[in-house]
Amino acid sequence: MANLQIGIIHLDFPDNPEEESKDYVTCLSTERLSRYAGIPSEGIIGQILRPLAPGERITPENFAANTVFADLMQGVIASRGPQTKDLIADAKRLRHGTLFVIDRRRTRAPEGPGREIREQDIFGEFEVKRGRIVPGSYRPNLKHYILTEDGFFQLGPDLEESLLVVLSAIPDPDDEAESHGLPN
Repeated sequence: MANLQIGIIHLDFPDNPEEESKDYVTCLSTERLSRYAGIPSEGIIGQILRPLAPGERITPENFAANTVFADLMQGVIASRGPQTKDLIADAKRLRHGTLFVIDRRRTRAPEGPGREIREQDIFGEFEVKRGRIVPGSYRPNLKHYILTEDGFFQLGPDLEESLLVVLSAIPDPDDEAESHGLPN
């Protein structure tokens, strides 16, 4: 199983001298990025708002999330979440009520008795009845942050794999242009 690799890509726009270069945060594979000049917007997690100094980390104040990516990720959770092993197991334990889909990296002690789950670390929620996730019941949390002071989001392994599969199926902008006879 592949892991979601989050990295930075620097883009210059030589055909448009008016356009400033930009640094984007992406989770597309480096092979895919090196083959094509275009990046599908769904593969851009967000933009770094000002250049980073050497050794400087990306912070929430210097990052703007890409709503196209966030919507795609939420769609993957809504459609694939009910089939993931971890959420099925959680639903069976819960039996009835609200099942929160939580960030796996940023949540402190998610299994402990004094667990602390901040609103910005909840992707969304499913309704559970009789130990099963109710189809179509997913509600995304509009206050979820792609990046907090604790780092970038992390889905559970099954959802992460599903996100990677969906991202890999998105056509590259260069391929789209070629299929329509447009120059690159």
